[in-house]
Amino acid sequence: MKVSVALDTSQFDRASRVLQRQLPYAGAQALNNVAFRIRGEARAVMGRVFVNPTRLTLNAVLVDKATKHTGVARVYIRDQATKGTAPSKYLAPAVFGTSRNEKRFERALRYAGLLPAGMYIVPGEGAKLNKHGNITAGTYSKILSQVRASSDSMQNATGSRRSKAKRGITKGYFVGKIEGTWGVWQRVGYKRRRSVRPILIFVKKKPNYRKRFPFFKIAEGIAQRHLLPELGKAMDRALANARQR
Repeated sequence: MKVSVALDTSQFDRASRVLQRQLPYAGAQALNNVAFRIRGEARAVMGRVFVNPTRLTLNAVLVDKATKHTGVARVYIRDQATKGTAPSKYLAPAVFGTSRNEKRFERALRYAGLLPAGMYIVPGEGAKLNKHGNITAGTYSKILSQVRASSDSMQNATGSRRSKAKRGITKGYFVGKIEGTWGVWQRVGYKRRRSVRPILIFVKKKPNYRKRFPFFKIAEGIAQRHLLPELGKAMDRALANARQR
């Protein structure tokens, strides 16, 4: 005489198949929710650590969404810009705490033979900065034109500027050494009452930036705190939808 006990796994097998079908979709949802959390926190930190960050900077953190096929969401800093330097390049020193990259303006001055090798530029006391703490692109262009860093400076100099020079107006930018300091200077005033002010100073030490924007630490912290809870919520929604079918 014997008694046999059998386990009916049909319901478990069905639930397992549903789980396997829904897991890639739920995983993608969870990854995307975490990725957008990282982007949001990164933008908030930028607003705190940078002085009046530009719109390009605030919008520099992008997300490539995960799908149920890829299973990967990517959060990254924009590496292209329509004009000027890409955010991934100018934000790198603040992320890694390294010396900054060479600026386009520095390369232009170096190419023109006006900035010696191994020297870099920093704003002088006479420089006008915008609300973001930067010298404007228009000012850089004007400086390059007037210090003959363009390919044909005579074409860049306007007739108005030439006529003003004839009347004795001496405003303009030039590269020179004044009281032992090399840099880009601006002449101001008229011929009899003229003076100069420092716009850009040439320095030998490459400017360094301290690590202010902990991009990777932000991402790691949010992923550790939110990935599993987000996956649990996404699975609950996926299984609820599957039961309704």
